[in-house]
Amino acid sequence: MPRKNSVPQWPPAPPHDETEDQRKERLKKEAEAKRKSDQIDRVLGAERERQKKVSRAKILLLGQAESGKSTVLKNFELHFAPKAFEAEAEVWRPVIHLNLVRSVNFILNFLAGRFSGLRDSALVTQEHQPAYGTMTAELRKLCIRLAPLRQVEESLSKALSGSSDNGQGYNPAKAPEVSIPSGSGWKKALAGGRSEESNVSRVGGSDDGRNRRILAACGEDIARLWNDPAVQQSLRSADIALEEQPGFFLDQAERITEEEYKPKPEDVLKARVITTGPEEHVIRAEAANENAREWTIYDVGGHRSQRAAWAQFFDDVNIIIFLAPMSGFNQVLAEDESINRLTDSLRLWQEICSNKVLASVEFVIFLNKFDILESKLKSGIQFSQFVTSYVGKPNEPKPVARYMLDVFVGIHHQHSSKKRKVHPHVTCAVDTRATSTVISRIREIILVKLLATTNIL
Repeated sequence: MPRKNSVPQWPPAPPHDETEDQRKERLKKEAEAKRKSDQIDRVLGAERERQKKVSRAKILLLGQAESGKSTVLKNFELHFAPKAFEAEAEVWRPVIHLNLVRSVNFILNFLAGRFSGLRDSALVTQEHQPAYGTMTAELRKLCIRLAPLRQVEESLSKALSGSSDNGQGYNPAKAPEVSIPSGSGWKKALAGGRSEESNVSRVGGSDDGRNRRILAACGEDIARLWNDPAVQQSLRSADIALEEQPGFFLDQAERITEEEYKPKPEDVLKARVITTGPEEHVIRAEAANENAREWTIYDVGGHRSQRAAWAQFFDDVNIIIFLAPMSGFNQVLAEDESINRLTDSLRLWQEICSNKVLASVEFVIFLNKFDILESKLKSGIQFSQFVTSYVGKPNEPKPVARYMLDVFVGIHHQHSSKKRKVHPHVTCAVDTRATSTVISRIREIILVKLLATTNIL
């Protein structure tokens, strides 16, 4: 009698009294059973390989600097992995605080150059314009009370990048931005302490607590500074629109400077940090019924000096999302002030469309920053003054957006090396609901493409 724990032998041993004919019949049946088993294994293996391909989507984000690529990336994270996005929100708080204090310190520097009533030498730098006029006593007091924010800026810059120098040089029309090398692991380091790869200090350290207390004490004064009529008039007279720049939080200063402040999703979307170099982001979908379990998104630098590195990402991507900021029609490139931003986007789009390596890749185009375009046109800026081909049409957001959409789609049809689909969208990437709808459409496009390449469709 066999033991209870014995493992049955397979195939079973032949009977002792088996005849030759019985042996042949048994071997024939075993061979047929093995053939069927191997066939099933091959089918299952092929299915597993197909599912691997279907479960991995790869997207390449392209566009000039400040076109909204990082914001779109964060929208994908929020859409497919909302729990992970929420858990990571606290890591963005120092970035948001740094965005805010750099805007404040930019205004303080600007005022120091515009008014003679401010004598604090710490607020004056050689690059600023000659002083004129007189600062009101109240505004002067505000500037003095906000002086500690310079220390906060230095502390936050060191915490994020390991240096208090932003490395971008002085720009008289724009608040400086924080720049971090790609692959520095700043998020992981902020969340859990210093790492070998990064000089970043963790969230919740002693410096972090001091910075939060200073910000909480300055919150109301920051709001007063931003809403001061003299400040607003001075900025307008110098054609400075901080509210149109990335990382703008001055209109939310009192909420963001609360000592127990926790970033909302819309705050994280607006937060601005520059990574110098391409980055690969892997998003693991949290929904159990999601066919594409893993989304790999490549975010590459849009500065003209970084575009040569784009080509290495052209292979093996399912779709390219090209971002063109519509609001750039009256702006020039930061790296070359002789080139209009809209003109640069059109040239760049033409180069991408005509690239033969990308002939089989589907394109999605985001005509982004519709909200800023709308604000500019409503303020009286004439689109036709900068785009002379826009003739006899209303200076209103929707007709202007429709015109630009037609131009970009026309370039695609004219310069693509072979016929393919293009999926155009007018977007405002900080509008999470509208962008989520667009991402759902992109998801469907990619899944159909993946299923077709694996012969499931």
